[in-house]
Formats: sequence, structure tokens, C-alpha cells
Amino acid sequence: MAEPGAPRPARYPGPAVRAAVMIMGVHGVLRLKPWIDPGTLEEDVFSLVVKRSTAYDWSSFGHGPTATRWGHNDAGGDWHQDGRVRELAWLQADVSGVQGHRLPVLPMATVLSDTLTRVGDVTLTGLHTLLPLDEAPDARHDLASIEPWYALADPAAATPLTVSARTTSPIHPHILAIAAEDRASGRMTAEPSPPAPTGGLARPLAGGVHLAGLTHEHHFRCHAAEWSLDTATWTTEVFAEALRATGTTGPALLTVSPAHGTGG
Repeated sequence: MAEPGAPRPARYPGPAVRAAVMIMGVHGVLRLKPWIDPGTLEEDVFSLVVKRSTAYDWSSFGHGPTATRWGHNDAGGDWHQDGRVRELAWLQADVSGVQGHRLPVLPMATVLSDTLTRVGDVTLTGLHTLLPLDEAPDARHDLASIEPWYALADPAAATPLTVSARTTSPIHPHILAIAAEDRASGRMTAEPSPPAPTGGLARPLAGGVHLAGLTHEHHFRCHAAEWSLDTATWTTEVFAEALRATGTTGPALLTVSPAHGTGG
């Protein structure tokens, strides 16, 4: 398996298209189930991601219908059993061949989550996503329709989050924060903040050469309904749409983690 972010030919069936790389990494602590022996286990993140993506009909690998959401590039992860925060699973995909959909943030996270929970118990501590904003459609109406889902969260579970955004061009953090709150329909607050410790993210982030050039970075303190992978993906989509709406183009790296570096 190649190193995270190493160039790979896209496995998307059909005519040649310009690659639009999307990369997601799930961070946390994995406790393998008692019957899972890492020394003899024949499956790994790559193989399980392939199986799960095919099961959902979100990607194909030359043995079925054409992909509906992405072309698979690579996948991997770190399952060391030492209790430390690791990048447990990452997925690199080409989303340039799929039209008429939002960027597959939640679908990719679902595949990675299913992969991890199939073999163990996960304490989630962070999520990072590289998004090709040039491929992102206007998602404001979808996000508005999604918002009531988060209104059902336990009010006592409200959680402060640390969000970072890295882009190739300058962004105005206050304008971006206002746009993010607008796209969240009042379900999340956001304000620019100084860089904060991100112990919930294992370094280096999967992405390699694709992260080069992302030299403009800003941090935000947010309050969301809860801390979960679902909320992390929604927060990612909210900020991605805010970036798109405020004129940011090209790739953008978004990270989301609990403000105090712990997860659940």
C-alpha cells in the first residue's frame, strides 16, 4: 500500500477526466475486538473500505456498475494498540467523474466508520478532510433541510469544537465565521480564534503532496449540538459551503476536533 497521499491512478470507470482529489482521515483510539488478532487478520483498512464502498454502491472496482459517488484511489490506517491517538482510517478518492451530487463527506465518513466499528470500538478524537472546492455545488438548501436532525440532540451534549481551515488563497476569518453560522441555520456558533492544541489529530495527516500550497490557515471556536462523527462531517460540510459561498476555490483542508482534544 502506498504512503498516504502518494499519487495513484484514479479507479473511476469512464472517459479520462481531470482528477479532483478528496481525502478524509478519521482520528482516535481503536480497541480491537477480543476475537480480532492483528497478527493473523487477513483484512485491512484498504480491503474493508473496498468491500463497504461496494456494498453501499458508492464506488466500483471494475466488477459491477459504474461508481455513483467517487473513484477509489487508496486507503489505509494505523491500528496500533497502544492507547494513543492514531489516524485510524483514511480514504483518498477522485470525485471529478461524478456530477449532480454534493461532495461525499458523510458517505466517505460512513465507510470509514463502518470499517473501524466492524473490528473494534472507537473513541473518536478528530476528522480531517481535503476537499476540492471547485467540484462543490451550492449546498445551502440541502444544509438547511438537514439542520432539524441536529435539533434532536441532547442539549446537555452541546460541545465546543476546534475547526481549522487551510486554503491556497487568503480568507477573511470573520466573514467565513458569519457564513458558517448562516449555513448552520443557527445550530452552531463560530468565531475566529487563535491556534489551539489539536491533540485529537494524529500527525502527519494523510494527504501528502496534495496538502502542499495550503499556506493560509485560520482557526475557529465553534459550539455544536454534540460530538460525534455525524456532527464532525456536518461541520465540515458547513465550513466547506461557507468557503465556497465566500469565493474560495481550489483545495481546502478542514479539520474538526473537540476543543479540549478529547473524544467520545
